[in-house]
Amino acid sequence: MPVLDFKEIQLPTSGAQHDQFELFARDFLDILGLKIVVGPDRGPDAGRDLIVEEIRTGALSENRVQWLVSCKHKANSGKSVTPSDEPDIHDRVMTHNCKGFIGFYSTLPSSGLATKLNASELPFEVQIFDSEKIEKTLLSSPEGALLAKRFFPLSWSCWEKEHPAPADIFRDDPKLYCHYCNKSLLTPKPHGIIVTWTSILDNRSTGKEHTEHLYWCCKGKCDEMLSSRYCRDGLVDSWEDIDDLIISVVYIRWIMATLNKRQGGATYSGEAFDKSKELLLNLFPLVSRDMTDAERDRFKHLAMIPSYLGGFGYDG
Repeated sequence: MPVLDFKEIQLPTSGAQHDQFELFARDFLDILGLKIVVGPDRGPDAGRDLIVEEIRTGALSENRVQWLVSCKHKANSGKSVTPSDEPDIHDRVMTHNCKGFIGFYSTLPSSGLATKLNASELPFEVQIFDSEKIEKTLLSSPEGALLAKRFFPLSWSCWEKEHPAPADIFRDDPKLYCHYCNKSLLTPKPHGIIVTWTSILDNRSTGKEHTEHLYWCCKGKCDEMLSSRYCRDGLVDSWEDIDDLIISVVYIRWIMATLNKRQGGATYSGEAFDKSKELLLNLFPLVSRDMTDAERDRFKHLAMIPSYLGGFGYDG
């Protein structure tokens, strides 16, 4: 499903900001590293919206290629860009002494136009940026994200809510590495599990829970290898998914459960207690934000699972 709604950019036929799509194209091509030779203007343009220059650097020489840019904004109608929308491409490219043609479209080229632009006998290069390619490029870099935020404020607000960045709280970025393979468990997105090994202390039938080990790791092989290392008589393991634990409500419930156990006399080894603090500190920047819709749905699902099966339901 597309992230950016190109209808947010005003049509070129109306309003005081009718050249917004051309300005967007200019800034987009600029962040790709192209030099803007001729920018958007008003009045007769002889079939060009912009002219940009690409510098190609080889081992022994530098080559400069100028591209004619044609912008077509048809997102509101949803119609494709047809050959009648792009007449005389060859003559336009030659008139402006360019070596390439860039079609910058908020929809797609029609099959007829695509055939025309893919013809092998064309004496110039062709690049097409359709809505999907533009969106993919914008979302792949910090500069692109800033540009998307400027021209697609509503779309960006929705996307940002569902793809929150960690809160900027501490000097260093939060980090958790698998205790077996040392792979990051927080990038590119949170994954893996938190594992605890506990025992019931046998000190004259007090029955107090004691946490001996706490660590985090990848699911699957890493978990199996670490389990074989820590498993021994009298210890029982339990786990939490990291991507569940960064849901704010789940995080708070986990802290409250830990505090309640401590109040009830549960104990921790020095190592397990230090690991608990490290875990809380590194997950907090990922928690201190609004829940995404997917996380709200996940919490509702967890609330339907009984606590003895790892959920939050049926207590009290």
